[in-house]
Amino acid sequence: MASNNLRTGFKKLVQEEGAMKKIVITGLAEMLGTSILVFLGCMGCVGSLGVIPSHLQITLNFGLSVMIVIQCFGHISDAHVNPAITVGSVVLGKKTIPEAMVYFLAQVLGSIMGYGMLKVVTPTEFLKVGNVDDADNVCVTFINPNISAIQGLLLEGISTFVLMLVACAVWDIRNKMNTDSVALKFGFTVAALATAVGPYTGCSMNPVRSLGPAIWNNQWSHHWIYWFGPIGGALFSSISYRTIFGVQNSDEEEITPESVALNSADIPMKLEVREQP
Repeated sequence: MASNNLRTGFKKLVQEEGAMKKIVITGLAEMLGTSILVFLGCMGCVGSLGVIPSHLQITLNFGLSVMIVIQCFGHISDAHVNPAITVGSVVLGKKTIPEAMVYFLAQVLGSIMGYGMLKVVTPTEFLKVGNVDDADNVCVTFINPNISAIQGLLLEGISTFVLMLVACAVWDIRNKMNTDSVALKFGFTVAALATAVGPYTGCSMNPVRSLGPAIWNNQWSHHWIYWFGPIGGALFSSISYRTIFGVQNSDEEEITPESVALNSADIPMKLEVREQP
């Protein structure tokens, strides 16, 4: 009886219109999206099942994983799957602080779930990067021993600054006619940045991408860098873009840039409705 009531209540929640439904649906989308990102991205790092992935293969895998997530959930939650991007969206006025808190919680849970699923489907003795016994390091982001913590912090901030800059441009109302293949744009941006910065810091650009592997492997060396660097970079990028390149609210149309970027197919229909007497 209790289980039936629970199923009925959940079904009613997701089927009825309203603010609560939106919160639940977007939260689920962010949680699943982050879970898929960490699961597929980290699975591409496993090198003990007959294929040892190269650096380029790993970075392309993460970029294409981002592409998959945005294609699946971009029209539902905008597929941030990254607290740094969510912070930037708050600065730009795309999300409210309460919405950002829901996104943050969903992203943390999704990261833990994604890496946990990787451990479920991969035998413990094969959860390694290569042939060495490094089962506790798979997909864990580390600072290269040849660079300092400050240099690592700067690199994580700079790489996330560029990623956030791409998001700002995509969400810009002036860019609404150039919204084709948004998923590919973000995917290849992540791949390019990871290819360049990866040897230095692992190029996380995403606090929860580093959090899941750190929790499951109990590896916390320089973990703070992967929070302060990306969030600081996203803050600086979004504030700079809004200050230097932002448009006045009076110049913006009713269609929000974020919705346009990920739902461009709806634009002609909405414009036709407006033109009808």
